[in-house]
Amino acid sequence: MKKIQIKNILIPTDFSRTGLLALEHAVFMARLCKANLFLFHAIELSKTTFGIYDAVIEMPDFSDIKKIANNKLTELANMLRKKHGITVKTICIKGKVAYEVVNAVKENKIDIVVMGTHGASGFNEYFIGSNAHKIVTVCPCPVITVQTNAKKLGFSNIVLPIDNKFNSRQKVNAAISLAKKYASKIHVLGLLDKDGYVNPNTFKVKLDSVEKAIQKAEVVYEIKTIKGDNLSLASMKYSKKVKADLIVVLADEESHLSGLLFGAFAKQIVNHSKIPVMSIPPLDLGVYEFKSLPGFH
Repeated sequence: MKKIQIKNILIPTDFSRTGLLALEHAVFMARLCKANLFLFHAIELSKTTFGIYDAVIEMPDFSDIKKIANNKLTELANMLRKKHGITVKTICIKGKVAYEVVNAVKENKIDIVVMGTHGASGFNEYFIGSNAHKIVTVCPCPVITVQTNAKKLGFSNIVLPIDNKFNSRQKVNAAISLAKKYASKIHVLGLLDKDGYVNPNTFKVKLDSVEKAIQKAEVVYEIKTIKGDNLSLASMKYSKKVKADLIVVLADEESHLSGLLFGAFAKQIVNHSKIPVMSIPPLDLGVYEFKSLPGFH
């Protein structure tokens, strides 16, 4: 089993309150993993983005905006170095946010992205809010999205939803690796569509394989299976019940092929979960790979 090796963390920021909260999570991870932190800001000029620079510019010039943004990034980076003793690098570039994040991930060998999101109701408040879903959809490495409610740092309880889709099990390795690093408990949640037909024996074999992998890794866990009409809502309800700090989802392969949309399950959870969500890219991207677990061939 290939583990997640977190050496480089990218944190896209728009300098908003939610973005700064996500930064706190990224700093916690950087200290825990002894990783490098990359503060990233993409300048996507439009009337809706000028406010984040605390400046009113009638005829915007990229060099002026970049100077303001760079100053903000440098101030943040210096504060983090002094306060936490971590390595912090800054990236400021002009371009479409999601596109430039993907480029930065590839160029800097980023292992994980941590970013704020305002959920489905706040798309127009800041440009990062509107780009979070695009980034999760196309990013070749795991992405953790954080909303304003997620003030507790660290992951003590990780919910790992497993449904009947074949690619659902790809996220198991990522959950195990993170659980070992954070000394977390994994809550495996078997999901069965109430109206769909699933061979119970086949599904049990799948859950047994997940259980064996977690046992082998010596991670604390529990397993529960539920049926429901809306499995994303059921997953969020269960996550709240077990006081989860993180939900691990997998972006559907069709989403990456289109480059536009999440699968319905992941999309609903990223849009509405008050708990941080880690989205794992599917294997077909060929950039961030997870080897198959025993019994998954």
